[in-house]
Amino acid sequence: MNTINTFLTAMLLFSVRIPVEMFGDQPSTVIPMPSALKKFMPKLFEEKLREAKNGKVDLVMIGDSITHSWSKYPNCFKGSNLLNLGFPGDRTQNVLWRIENGALDRISPKLVTLMIGTNNMHDSKEAYPADKPEDIVSGIKAIVTAVRTRLPNSKIVIFSVFPRKPGSENDRVIAVNAMLPKLGDGKYLSHLNLTHLLSDESGQLNKTLYNKDLLHLNAQGYFVWAKALKPVLEKHGLKVDLKVLPSQN
Repeated sequence: MNTINTFLTAMLLFSVRIPVEMFGDQPSTVIPMPSALKKFMPKLFEEKLREAKNGKVDLVMIGDSITHSWSKYPNCFKGSNLLNLGFPGDRTQNVLWRIENGALDRISPKLVTLMIGTNNMHDSKEAYPADKPEDIVSGIKAIVTAVRTRLPNSKIVIFSVFPRKPGSENDRVIAVNAMLPKLGDGKYLSHLNLTHLLSDESGQLNKTLYNKDLLHLNAQGYFVWAKALKPVLEKHGLKVDLKVLPSQN
């Protein structure tokens, strides 16, 4: 077993054995926890550790499967030296675990983007119960603190959680998004809300920008996101190629 595999196996075993009492009354959203999705752990995480170690990184995008799916369009950020740290199924606690276990080590990007929390909002019929909006925001704050600690010279952009179909899950989205603007400090940390760009005239999720599950974006949805990202990236000398994606008709 190589060194990375040995390290990750040890950390996984350690993480799952940490008694909850060590964290007192803190919500689970701020307690680092490895992902239970064996399809992506530890293989994808190991891949990203090697990618960060072996290449120059100017842009980091942190998130879940919605961010991970930028990998379908590898030429979109060509020249921006992107490290895509979007992992399917990730919740705030999984992101914290990845950061604690080396995801941001030995890099110094110009810009870090963060869009996380939708997997904390699934109704309780899923594998784990939904978290309270205030606890989800606490998890996002903890991620921001962890990023700032490791990357003090990088600018951070927090995206509001993308809208979901009407119902209790989208109610949580709205509640969380209402709190996110307060996290910006006007210097290192800014907030960007794309809800209006992903919504129709009635204010509901624009189905033409989403896959059938009404959770993940389709190619046109990624065009909308990329177009909104363009001025942000250019401000930091980074690039996004809109021609890679189909524009919205």
